[in-house]
Amino acid sequence: MTAMSDWLQLMLAEIARKREELERARAEEAQRLKESEAARRHGEPGAARASD
Repeated sequence: MTAMSDWLQLMLAEIARKREELERARAEEAQRLKESEAARRHGEPGAARASD
């Protein structure tokens, strides 16, 4: 039973690591999109007036 328990702990640790990696990748992508949108708006003529 110990071998199964060790294996299960390793699998759970791997799942947690992959989940953290995916969450980090999603956060980085969201940040890139936010930055590119801000840069695009900053570069557009009249972008400041669009919200008026």
